[in-house]
Amino acid sequence: MGVLVGCSRIFLVIINGIFAVIGLVFLVAGCIVRFGSGILDPYLQDLYTSLQRFMEQAGQSVDLSNFNLGDYLQDATLALILLGVFFFIIGIFGCIGGCCKVRCMLIVYSVLISLIVLAEVLFVILLFTIRDTVDNNIKGPMKTSIEDSYTGFNSTDLVSLGWNFAMVNFKCCGVDNYTEFQTAKKWIKDYTPKQSNMSITLAVPIACCKLNGSFPNINLPTEFTCATDPTSALSNIDKGCYQAIWDIINDNSNIMIGVGAGVLVVELLMIILACIVCCKEKKKNDDYDYDY
Repeated sequence: MGVLVGCSRIFLVIINGIFAVIGLVFLVAGCIVRFGSGILDPYLQDLYTSLQRFMEQAGQSVDLSNFNLGDYLQDATLALILLGVFFFIIGIFGCIGGCCKVRCMLIVYSVLISLIVLAEVLFVILLFTIRDTVDNNIKGPMKTSIEDSYTGFNSTDLVSLGWNFAMVNFKCCGVDNYTEFQTAKKWIKDYTPKQSNMSITLAVPIACCKLNGSFPNINLPTEFTCATDPTSALSNIDKGCYQAIWDIINDNSNIMIGVGAGVLVVELLMIILACIVCCKEKKKNDDYDYDY
């Protein structure tokens, strides 16, 4: 029993040490992007240059010298920071609880990991039992972002950049199809190509066209029939980005299932090991109380 407890403590310290390091990495990365994005500027200069070149090609003169990545990714950085804190706390509880045999920390640790496992299992069950409801709950905010915030192909706001990135790189248009842009309140349909200086009226965003390259490193077409009079041959009008993302997930389903199963096994193993150490300490304390 002593060997089992000793091995359990070693595994708890090692695995949770990794959790703590991962959490610390997430926390530091989130803080750097949110509060010190200037540190990343030298490493992102190529991206900024490509984005500025793309904007100029799209007919929009943009000065990215004062571009602040943290301002664009506020919600994402906050989520990353919170995730980092969560991982770090779990890792510390598991490490200290396993190393120093602190029962209260091991109990809290086991409860937290158990809740995570339950949430993961519940999510998978819901995903396959009420797929339509899950899809609608995810699609709703996506469609709302198009309707309320999407402004166009040559815009620099976060929502427009995000949708342009998704539609170009995933070869798709809208959430389900191009019709969602018909109700986009802020989308500027009048567009003047830099090549011709003649205004055209777009039926779908230019990002829905079948373009070569990855955003923002793409070459715009010489004429924009793909956006003014779109067809399935010229544009991705019939392929939604939601389904495109699911296609990518399905194509890599074996890898994702393997990773998910591995994570679940590790989580269950950590719960079992924590319980072993915890029960051993309880028995030790009970024996001590009995002796006195």
